[in-house]
Amino acid sequence: MMQCKKIRELLQADYLDGQTSQPEVRFIQEHLKQCPGCSALEKRLQVQRRLFQGAKRQPVPEGVWSNIRQAVVTERLKQKEAATYGIFERLRDLIFVPRPAMILATSLFSGIIIFVFFANITIQRQVALNKQNAAESIAGYSLDGKKGYVLYDLGTGIEEYFL
Repeated sequence: MMQCKKIRELLQADYLDGQTSQPEVRFIQEHLKQCPGCSALEKRLQVQRRLFQGAKRQPVPEGVWSNIRQAVVTERLKQKEAATYGIFERLRDLIFVPRPAMILATSLFSGIIIFVFFANITIQRQVALNKQNAAESIAGYSLDGKKGYVLYDLGTGIEEYFL
């Protein structure tokens, strides 16, 4: 079936005009010997071709040719505009229209940045508080209720005995 489709395309396009290569001609002729449907199509196309070949050429008014040229030029301009418009539209869609994945990625990235910023502030506060607590602890150990500062006291009764 796929082969018949290709043969039919070749019959309608190039085969009858003699525009096919020798290997394609042999391939088509072999297929036409085996396939009655494609063979019937080839006969119908041959009849139509003979009818057109026998037809008398009529002169075409210049207005028709100018209309055809104008239509071709207009179509080409539309294609060029569509191509450039398509590029700009795609860029605009990529840049200006947010996509759900882009929104999710941006939100996630923003959340991570905010978390890191506030975590850093919290850690710095904790370090400062630990330094303050350490200084207060050292100051608390160095004060003695009887004599004032521990620096003048050696700290144990045994040391007092020997001194």
